[in-house]
Amino acid sequence: MKGIVRASKFRHVFGKTVRKEDHYDNIMPGSSAPDSNLCDVNTKYFGLPWRGGGGPFVVWPLAKTGRLPAAVPMLSGHGGPVMDLAFSPFHEEVIASASDDCTVKVWEFPVDGPTEDIHASSLSFGGHTKKVILVRWNPVADNVLASVSFDNTVKLWDVTRGSEAYSFSDHPDAIQAIDWNFFGSKYATYCKDKKVRIIDPRNNVAAASFDAGHQGTKGAKVCFLGDRKIFCTIGFSKQSERQIFFWDERDTSKSLSELQIDIASGTLIPFYDHDTSLLYLAGKGDTNIRYFEIEDDAPYQHYVAMFSGKDPQRGICMQPKRACDTHNCEIAKFVRLTANSLEPV
Repeated sequence: MKGIVRASKFRHVFGKTVRKEDHYDNIMPGSSAPDSNLCDVNTKYFGLPWRGGGGPFVVWPLAKTGRLPAAVPMLSGHGGPVMDLAFSPFHEEVIASASDDCTVKVWEFPVDGPTEDIHASSLSFGGHTKKVILVRWNPVADNVLASVSFDNTVKLWDVTRGSEAYSFSDHPDAIQAIDWNFFGSKYATYCKDKKVRIIDPRNNVAAASFDAGHQGTKGAKVCFLGDRKIFCTIGFSKQSERQIFFWDERDTSKSLSELQIDIASGTLIPFYDHDTSLLYLAGKGDTNIRYFEIEDDAPYQHYVAMFSGKDPQRGICMQPKRACDTHNCEIAKFVRLTANSLEPV
């Protein structure tokens, strides 16, 4: 006889914060970019925009927990606040930064982290005409970097040659989100005109363009779900309900499923784990992280549980899976940015 409880390997997944002494304290976050995660992390370091002139940011080793020194080494070469950071998925000591000064910079720093201020980046790209708000590395092709700007363009940079490879400029309004697919062959954008565009960078054309149906005016996100043919968009209704819609990449004429999550003002940031098929949603200003199990058949998602912390998160980022301690049954690791500390989960 079939049980009434759905079988799942992840019914008992739970989140746990580390001890207070293993947090990172005495931090001074810089600009609060609405469309950015604000911080980034890899297996060895975290990166965070820092308060101060010239657009500085800090790269700090994860092994050095506790209180950061007052004179922390900084990377400062921008002429305006840093809006977004992204570590290279192929090189631990390489990070890209997007800034209010219309530039994208790529930095290399010493193994074990900077020990003194770094003022000169390895590469600087200046093709945008307005501030750059997002940077994303291609997950498959080494040294391919995408940047999003308020000039309504997406530019792809060839970091090996130090030059612009492609520029896509068919967005009529501000771009709020970008995400590469699992194979790195396409990327999707969410625009302020409430449309999602799936773009083939090799042909530099939109392979699909459709209205995502989120009628709210606040920021929205788009997220590919691993190698599945379905993907999701996260946004708001007119009544400020936070929503998640699921779509089939092969037919975007109608959403596959729609879920109303709650009513809140913070944008939900999605993180998908291909290995476990879990989708994590963390809202700016929230104290929690929700997670859902994704499958290929309706209703496409199943709520699993929710982690709740003490302090609201200003930003959040997910570590690569190789950082997980499998002997302790870890399946995901996050770093939450609160008012004055970074909290590993």
